Amino acid sequence: MTDERKQKLAGERAELYAPAPTGGSTMAGLCAGTVSLLGVFVVSGFYGHDVEDHLVLTAVATAVGFLAGVIGYKKVARANRRAVRTERQAIDDGKS
Repeated sequence: MTDERKQKLAGERAELYAPAPTGGSTMAGLCAGTVSLLGVFVVSGFYGHDVEDHLVLTAVATAVGFLAGVIGYKKVARANRRAVRTERQAIDDGKS
């Protein structure tokens, strides 16, 4: 079996329990930041606060959401790479 075929097989096996993320870390951060910003609007509306009066809090919440999205994306990508390496090692060792 060629190296290319082994790598593809390892990727397919790893995809079953550690799927590779799609879209990129920036997109994940933007999505999480948007959800965080919407959460700020919902909470502000519920408690009757004006978002314009709390711009620093809004910016901080959005930045934290963005960072959480980027970190989450990187964590999932790292888990996928680790799973591919593990599967490739198993293939090379002849264990499966």
